[in-house]
Amino acid sequence: MKLKCTQCGAYIAVTSPDAYVTCAYCGARAVVSGFTGQSFLHRKVLSREDVTRLFPPGAVSSASVYWFPYDPGTLERVFTQPYSEMEDYSPPSADRRIWNESEISDTIIPVDPDLIGEQGVIYHPFWVVINSSTGQGTIVDGVSGTVVGNPEKPSGSSGFNPYRESVKAFTTGIIPAVLIFFLLKGVSIFWASVLGMAAAVFAPSILDRIKERKS
Repeated sequence: MKLKCTQCGAYIAVTSPDAYVTCAYCGARAVVSGFTGQSFLHRKVLSREDVTRLFPPGAVSSASVYWFPYDPGTLERVFTQPYSEMEDYSPPSADRRIWNESEISDTIIPVDPDLIGEQGVIYHPFWVVINSSTGQGTIVDGVSGTVVGNPEKPSGSSGFNPYRESVKAFTTGIIPAVLIFFLLKGVSIFWASVLGMAAAVFAPSILDRIKERKS
C-alpha cells in the first residue's frame, strides 16, 4: 500500500499496519488507515561462518546482511535499488516470521511505493561478501546459499584445468629429468633412468612449495 504525504506530496510505502508512518522525504508523520496487510521476513539460515566457508581462506574481508523486499505472494521484487545481479533472481520460499523493523540492526533495502501491493511485503536476507584483495562484493542468498549473479572468481585463479596442469607438470619435470639422465648415463644407464624419472615426478611439487614459501 502507498500513502501520499499530506505535507510534501511524496508517496510513502506502507509495509505494516502501524498507526503512523514517517515520510522519508520531509519527516512528516501520517496516519495509516484501512491497511490490514502484514509484512514478514524469511528466516535467515546461513550464518556468517557458513558464508565465509563458501570462499577460499582469507578471501573475505567482511560480510553483512541486507534485507530485500519482495511481494509475499509472488516473490517478485518491490525495490528499485541498482543491483544488476538481482534483476533476474527470484528467492526461494522459506520459514516466515512477522517483520519487526525495530528488531533488525542490518541494512534494509527501501520499498518502492509504485511496486508494493496491498498485502505488505516479505523481506528476504542476502549476505553481501566483500573480497579482501579486490574490494568487490558478491551477493549470497541467506536462505539457500546461492551465489546471485556471476560468482566472483578468486583473485589469480581461473579454476582447475586438468590439461593445463598436466602440461605444466610435464614441462616442469622434463628439464631436471633430462639433465640428470645425461649427467649419470656415463656411470649407469639404469640409475640415470631411475633418478631422471624421480626428478620428473617430484620436481613440480618441489617448485610449488618454493613458490608458496616466497609468497
